[in-house]
Amino acid sequence: MVTGPLSQKFVIIALIAMGLCLVVWGAQRLYDRYKVKQVALEFVKALETGNENQIRALLTPEKAELAAKLKQDSQDGIESLDYRFLEVRLTGNTAEARIQIQKSGYAIKPDIHLIKSSTGVWKVDSISQAKVDPLWYDQEDRLYREKLTKDDVPPTQVEGRVLAKKLARALNTTVKESSPDQVDP
Repeated sequence: MVTGPLSQKFVIIALIAMGLCLVVWGAQRLYDRYKVKQVALEFVKALETGNENQIRALLTPEKAELAAKLKQDSQDGIESLDYRFLEVRLTGNTAEARIQIQKSGYAIKPDIHLIKSSTGVWKVDSISQAKVDPLWYDQEDRLYREKLTKDDVPPTQVEGRVLAKKLARALNTTVKESSPDQVDP
């Protein structure tokens, strides 16, 4: 039969063991969160510099062939990219890091989706929500409007052409410029 002090010791030992398990679990989550941030940031920096080997190393094996498509020429410039993590979500062996990337006053907020491999290494699986900052489009429209005005295009046509570009952008297509010798109906 179990006596009172023995059952108290058992409860205390069980509580301590459970507390230690929670501490270890919390530390593992904190470490995973740190690694997700680190991999996402390394991936963005590899994209910025155009380092195809680094991009390939950070992608999942199934997506590694995309490295050549993602590779761009290095974006050498006076102003470097500014990164800021908005949110990191962990769900088992998957994670999502929402990061804000700024340069020259423009910002994008892509979601970088990562998967934890069987060896415990986090790899980039996909990117979503990487849309162009609307401010950039506004500037492009303003510059296009100025170019048309400088080329002595009538004001009504200027607004029509700018509107056509905006509509084409919304429909994910392009606008064919008409030649100046064509007659408007």
